Amino acid sequence: MAQQRLPKPRSTQENLRTSLWSQKDVQEACLMRYFVDELAQWFDTCDPSKHFAKVVPQRAANCPALLYAIFSASARHLSRSQYLRTNEVLCLGKKLPFLGDEAALEYQSLCISHLMSLSGNPAEVADENLLAAAVILRFYEEVDLPLVGVDDETYLRGVQVFLDAQGAVAVRDGGLRLAAFWVGIRQEFHTSFIKQRIFQFDLSCCDHSTYRLLDQADDPTWANRVILHCAHTLMYCYDERSHTMKEYEQLWDYNQGWNRMAPPTFNPIYLRQPDRSKDEVFPELWFLDDCIVTAIQHWHLARILLTAFDPRVPRLGPGRRAAVGRREAEIKESMFILCGIARSNKTAPALITACMGVSMCGDRITDRLEQEALLGILTTTEETHALSTTKAQVQLREAWGWIHSDGEFPSTKLA
Repeated sequence: MAQQRLPKPRSTQENLRTSLWSQKDVQEACLMRYFVDELAQWFDTCDPSKHFAKVVPQRAANCPALLYAIFSASARHLSRSQYLRTNEVLCLGKKLPFLGDEAALEYQSLCISHLMSLSGNPAEVADENLLAAAVILRFYEEVDLPLVGVDDETYLRGVQVFLDAQGAVAVRDGGLRLAAFWVGIRQEFHTSFIKQRIFQFDLSCCDHSTYRLLDQADDPTWANRVILHCAHTLMYCYDERSHTMKEYEQLWDYNQGWNRMAPPTFNPIYLRQPDRSKDEVFPELWFLDDCIVTAIQHWHLARILLTAFDPRVPRLGPGRRAAVGRREAEIKESMFILCGIARSNKTAPALITACMGVSMCGDRITDRLEQEALLGILTTTEETHALSTTKAQVQLREAWGWIHSDGEFPSTKLA
């Protein structure tokens, strides 16, 4: 295999417009186009202004950290998705023989180096371009957590420095800073949900904002409200300090209130329940746009958490079994709706979000047809988005008794 290489690092003393734009080779031009055409939609799902598709590439012309963040995300996603299918990397009809893991890691290292060199400067920490670079770099974590040599907490620390410094200004002023802020919140929720840990970012900047309310607002605001609700729900579920019943009830009331008061645009434009006579498992739900898909899926993730951590379930007594059964059915319903939404809509992150529910709740399913359908969500996600789901697949097979922890089939299967 040809050795992967990158152009020599460009001098930061040169005119940035010249050094970052005019000297790019075809590989880097392809990576920029790939980001705009394919990856920006992952970041812009709740942003009607599409800052990551329209503003970020322009800003990258004068911000090395932002440029290398784009290259690192595009390089990893493009090389993995293309190479796994064809054993070569093609983009816009161009062969990219030097694009692979080493190239992606080098771009990543260049970005991290720039961010670290600037993170001690208060003026730079307040730069919205660097916040955008940090959240793009964290996309790397979502695409390939197990990549050898990558410490995913590096991304967390990078985003946290810039997000904590800029959160209040973002909520007040909007623009790219606010778009990047909400991407960072979504990313941290996803990581915390999978790792079953407390949400790491300071959200006090939202305490007196519209994002804590349930009054009239546009669809993106309603979507970000439920994402913020997800973060607060995680804090309740995984915080080590004790919580009161009142705290839980406030979260539950907000969850139900959001579902009840969200605009009519959040209703599916088409809904069909699965036909089990045709071996269908998931409902079919069509929504108007990516923002609404993202919001509804996150509402169901919050519902799953609140149901799983419900302190109202009796610990003892004749009512316990029935209460547990009702909550198991509610978790299953939300998980299947997550999957149905992902299968019915082309929103880029929808399958990823469904995988979160499947990987954390799929072990509860005992029906073989339903198990196979859940496994299909994981395999489809890996094939479609170049996201490794192997670990989740193995864990579910073990939980279902398909294989033992040593990888062997159970003896009953071999009989």
